[in-house]
Amino acid sequence: MLLLAAVLSFVVTSCGGYVARGRRLYHEGRYIESAEVLQRHEQDLNAEPPKRQAEYATYRGLSMLVLGNYPEAHRWMLQAYTIEQRHPGVMQPTWRRDLDQGWRQLQTHMQVQPQWLVVRPPPP
Repeated sequence: MLLLAAVLSFVVTSCGGYVARGRRLYHEGRYIESAEVLQRHEQDLNAEPPKRQAEYATYRGLSMLVLGNYPEAHRWMLQAYTIEQRHPGVMQPTWRRDLDQGWRQLQTHMQVQPQWLVVRPPPP
């Protein structure tokens, strides 16, 4: 019976996949782990359907935001919006709400710390 429970647990977790795990870790406040799980699978992203790409980009961006990596947060959140624009309706309402809220937070950081937006030549 325990073996069956373990197998079922594995199957359910596998079906959710790394994107769902990253989202779940984010919502549990485990931002570093969320970012690591998602980053580990970045090379797999292009093979995913738009819905999973949007979810991935949303929670990768939100994790980066909380961790203070604003350029990466901007990159991934913008990608999530772009995917939704190209494939309307792929985002679940909760993802969109989280993304919109994160985007507003990112805007305040961009106003406070605009130096990362400036392209500077490399030092000599």
